[in-house]
Amino acid sequence: MALAELPRIPLACLPTPLEEAKRLSAALGGPRIFLKRDDLTGAGLGGNKVRKLEFVIGRALAEGADTLVACGGFQSNLARITAAMGNRLGLDVTLVLGGVPGEARPLSGNLLLDHVYGADVRYVETVPRWEFGAAVDNVAEELRALGRRPFVMPLGGSSAEGMASYIAATRELLQQCAELGMAPDRLYVAVGSGGTYAGLLLGAFHWGAPYQTIGVSVSRTAEFLRDKIATQAAAAAAALALARVPAAADLWIEGGYVGDGYGEMTDGCREAIALVAQSEGVLLDPVYSGKAMACLIEHVRRGIVGRNETVVFLHTGGWPAIFAYSADALGLNGKRTRWKGRSAS
Repeated sequence: MALAELPRIPLACLPTPLEEAKRLSAALGGPRIFLKRDDLTGAGLGGNKVRKLEFVIGRALAEGADTLVACGGFQSNLARITAAMGNRLGLDVTLVLGGVPGEARPLSGNLLLDHVYGADVRYVETVPRWEFGAAVDNVAEELRALGRRPFVMPLGGSSAEGMASYIAATRELLQQCAELGMAPDRLYVAVGSGGTYAGLLLGAFHWGAPYQTIGVSVSRTAEFLRDKIATQAAAAAAALALARVPAAADLWIEGGYVGDGYGEMTDGCREAIALVAQSEGVLLDPVYSGKAMACLIEHVRRGIVGRNETVVFLHTGGWPAIFAYSADALGLNGKRTRWKGRSAS
């Protein structure tokens, strides 16, 4: 299953911009920071899942599916984008959305958009949050009994097809870096289910990227993710006929930025959202990119990232989720808040 032979539905707006964040860099006193704007992939308000679903839905159509079944949390980016892309392709979409017992699910943020897109939304209780048990398979069986041909989407789009999208994205990024005449030292990205990070790592190995790929967990421990992602990446490498396979020791995953759990706000995330919004006019989300940027900011301040280095931050999107958070949660408290160093240029 060579990369070029995979079924693919070209719905993303590619290539996404690679923008230098000069004011953000100045506010941090260096390094040189670039934003890889995968929040601008287009379909369903964009995000990293659009790249993944070009390949995953490509597989679904190749198998004759007429219905997509996706699972995730109440504010799932995958669910939102599946609903939008399904509509573009004339496919029915059923979303199985899980949360811990008693968790509120107001129609806001991504969940509001799921309903605007007209998806069939089912709610289940999941403990832990990412454990759906037989719920998704049961929905698929129900649809088959009705004569439908459902395709069950992998959690987070983290199949070999989903990872292939970020192997291809790595080549796109390296071409852009070459055009700008720069070679990044590090690439930072948020890690949830792990598919984007695994794809980037495979891409870095495959294309000979010059940078370290640093993943920032938003939900689970670094130890758990290292083992899980190494296994995922090895399976994908075998399926895609890639020669080089990363081992757990090759993974750099930061696990100290989760806070109280998935989707739970942290002080570092609040600061990161405000800093990037007010220095670059770019929105981060509280679940993924905000926590990943909090890690990059702290790494600069602690000297882990040198002042003369060049860093790429992969913006995975997800910003519609910000509308599911209150002003208090975002640290605004009804006030106009400015970050220190506002005059940086």
